[in-house]
This record gives sequence, C-alpha cells and structure tokens, in this order.
Amino acid sequence: MKLKLFFLPTVLMFLSCAGCKGVNDPVDPKTSTIDTTTTVRTIQESGAYTTLYKPQVGYVGDPMPYFNEADNTFYVFFLQDWRNGAPTDHPIYAVKTTNYASFQGFMEAIPCGVAGSQETLLGTGSFIKDINGKLFGFYTGHNGSLYPAEKVMLATSTDMKTFTKVPSFTFEAPDGYDKNNFRDPSVYYDPARSAYVMLVTSIKDGKGVFVRYTSTDLTTWTLITPLTDFDSDAQILECPDIFKMGNKWYLVFSRINRDEHRKTFYRVSDSPDGPWKRCEDASGHHETFDGLYLYAAKTAGNGNVRYLSGWCSTGQQVNSKNELDWAGSLVTHKLVQQPNGRLYPTIPESVDAKFSKEVAFAKIKSKGSVAGDKGSYTISSSTGRSYALFNRNTSPVKISMKIDASQSTKFGFSFGAGGDMSEVYSVLFDLTSTNRWAIPAIFMNKETNYSTGSYNKELNFTPLIVPENKIFNLKMIIEKSVCVVYVNDNVAFTNRIYKMDQNPWTIFTDNGTIAVSEMTVKKVP
Repeated sequence: MKLKLFFLPTVLMFLSCAGCKGVNDPVDPKTSTIDTTTTVRTIQESGAYTTLYKPQVGYVGDPMPYFNEADNTFYVFFLQDWRNGAPTDHPIYAVKTTNYASFQGFMEAIPCGVAGSQETLLGTGSFIKDINGKLFGFYTGHNGSLYPAEKVMLATSTDMKTFTKVPSFTFEAPDGYDKNNFRDPSVYYDPARSAYVMLVTSIKDGKGVFVRYTSTDLTTWTLITPLTDFDSDAQILECPDIFKMGNKWYLVFSRINRDEHRKTFYRVSDSPDGPWKRCEDASGHHETFDGLYLYAAKTAGNGNVRYLSGWCSTGQQVNSKNELDWAGSLVTHKLVQQPNGRLYPTIPESVDAKFSKEVAFAKIKSKGSVAGDKGSYTISSSTGRSYALFNRNTSPVKISMKIDASQSTKFGFSFGAGGDMSEVYSVLFDLTSTNRWAIPAIFMNKETNYSTGSYNKELNFTPLIVPENKIFNLKMIIEKSVCVVYVNDNVAFTNRIYKMDQNPWTIFTDNGTIAVSEMTVKKVP
C-alpha cells in the first residue's frame, strides 16, 4: 500500500534499393492514414485505458486479484486513487475480467471510513472464501495521526458485490514489532496445517519481516513464527502474496529500500514455511518479474493459469525519496513455470489475440546504414547510431518483430522521436556485461544526444536473458503512455513514456548489424 510517510551472420544485402541508406520506404497511396510528419505532438492524457486498465477517473493502486470459481471470473480489487485532495482516499474498488484483456463492472467494494478514523485511508489486503462460500476481505486501515497508524480490518460478502464491515475484527501489531508499519494482510490456505495462514508486513529490529497468524475459521487468529529468511536487505516490505504452483511454493513481495531495486520480487520454496531462495540457473539468480514500473504486484490463478497484476506509475522519474508516483495503470503478466521453479512473465494470450487488425506503417526517415522495407530491415552501425524512423501510431497497438542481433551488442527502440530528436526515450537492449549492473539487461533511458545514444538519466532496467543465437522475438503492447515489452516469452519490461503516444518511433543499433523481420503493427478491430 502507499505510505503516507512515504542475428545469424550479417545478412546478404538482397533488399531492394528502395530501402537503401537515406531513401524512404515507398508509401502505398492506398494507405492514406499514414502520417509521415515528424513534428512531436504533446498529448494531454485523460480518460480510461481499456487493455492496460485504468478507470475513466482516477488511477489503479495496489491490485488484490481474486479468482471466483462460481462464475469463472477474476475480480481485481484495487485501491482507487482519486487524487482529488479529499481527506479520505484509497477506497477498495473492483473490476471483473475473464482474460485480462477486457474489464467490466467498475464498482466500490469497501469504502473508506470517516475522516479522522482508523480507516481514513484504506490499504492493501486480500480476499478468500471460507468453506461456506462467504468472501472475507482483509485490508489495512491507515491513519498517520493515530497510534498505531495501521491495523488489520475485515469486511465480508456473500454476493461478491455488497460488503459488510466487521468493526469487532480489528487488531494491531504484536509487541516487539513496529505498530505504525503493520499492513497488507495476505491470507492463504495451508493444507499441511489444515488451516488458513495470514501474512502481515511489519518491521522488527530495523528489518522488514512478515508477521504470521493461523486460523481455522478466518475469524480467530493465533500468532506463529514470522517469516524472516527471504531477504536480508529488506527494510520496508509491501503487498505479500503466497501461492503454490506445481510442487513449489512462491512468496511474492514488493519493497521500498535499495534504491535501484524498488520492484516486485519473488522467492521459491518446497514449503510455505521456507526456507525461501532465489531461483538459480545458468544465467545466475532470478528474483524479479519486471522493472521499476511493475510495483505492488500480486497474483491470482484459476487452477490452469496464474496471472501477476501490478500498477505502472503515472510518473516517469523518481522523486526526492526515490519513489515513483503512486498508482497508475493495471499491468498483468501471465506466469509460466519452468522445470527449475523459475517463473517467466509472458503476454496473456487474450491480450495478444486482442490486437488482430493490421495497421499500415512505413519507414519515413533513416540515418546511417539502413536497408529494407515492408517489415524487414537491416540496420548497421560502425560509429554512432543508425536508425529507421517509423510513422506515429494514433491508437493502442501491438508491435511485433524478430530481431537477429548476432552481429550487435546494443540496439533497441526510441519513442517520442521526431523533429530535432530532443528528449527521446529509448529502450536499450545491452547484451554486454559492461554496464553498471554487470549483466545483460534492458534499460529505459532519457537521451540528450540521440545520434550517439548518450543519455542523462537511466530511468528503468530489468535483467535480460540472451539466447545463444541472439535472436529476439518481441511483442510491445502500447496504450497511451504505457509500453510493455515482452521478449522471447521470458522477460517483461514495463515503462511510462508520455512522449510515446501518437509520435514517431525508431528501431536503432549503436554497434554492428541487426536484422529485423516479420514486423507487424496491429490494433484492436
């Protein structure tokens, strides 16, 4: 919850002269919708998002997804961020979805209390049904002017619509824990105990921990040993989630400390009691699903597939506290389990299929050695940056392509490109281990000199899995100012780029040669 404290060897040059260096692709006169101008548009964003969900008014804060077997539907409860300056905020709202590609039924589930009460602001929680089918919604009541500032609260429902608060069910952190940091209750069923278990985030001896309770009826709770072995660096934890997939247990959580790692993390174990470990394989350890812009993510599964949902901040840069603006748009990845227990984030099938109508596109400008047309391009650079610039997209789109980078180590995409190429935002694939993270990674940079690829601010990064053949199959979902890049069905990278919407964009290389093929741009019919 929000704290009020807060590829192959170089390909043969068989492509037509129409795509040679410095020559624009021919534009089919029938595709008159292509805008070949490069003047940068300043878009004042407003209204709803339909795929990367955001309501018409306000923003999505910490999701609390729940799968309801009765109607085979996912209910995404979340903290509604009105940003209206009211003394109360973050009531719990909900939308329904069967596939995470479309959403219906925006409704208030649990309202805030009156100003000055323990429920002045509501915080994250979780939802679970008892054996009789009653839904229990555990959540946080926060008021920074009270002591304790945070308590665990409860509301129940029998119809998934109307919730009744239970004022008699309220408890604070036990002695020895930070009573002002006691939030985000997460409840799951543990078959080994034949009981429910609740995790609550808190601080003990300056370190983030998960306080644990157990119950057989979801009403009376008994304190048990906390979870402390999952992250030696954590200071403040948020939004825990625990679930079983196959024969492995997973612990998902977010954290605020460690400046460059304010992300959603996960650990794996053979038991919900731990020990909890990072996944390890030939590429090293793995502990995150995305970059800085997927925060407060939690999961829900229907028995066949599990989805991870978090929010993409409305801000592009962190503030003086090294935090991004709280809340934004809902971003959801499908999780695919690997034999070693590792979880890969992939595009949900229904989101992929939703973008099915092809959109005409054209290369309208280029620099350096660029050849090709109609979705196949060879871009080479020996000094400086070479790029192909494409027309603006005026609606949400999915851009797909294959990139053979066997002859390059740095390439990527730039958004907000046009005019004098000032203040361009680039998604850079760095296949080397010479960056400050010493691992192959994807970066989002705000660039000051586009011709050289130099930048004045690194805004985001996530580790990259580099296949032996260095061929990358990419899908980018772009809706307004949110861009989610999926790579080879094993990496996801979410960013907020305001200059991206309705402006030209590029594919570039900073060294060597990349071969782009099978490029398509599709929108929702």
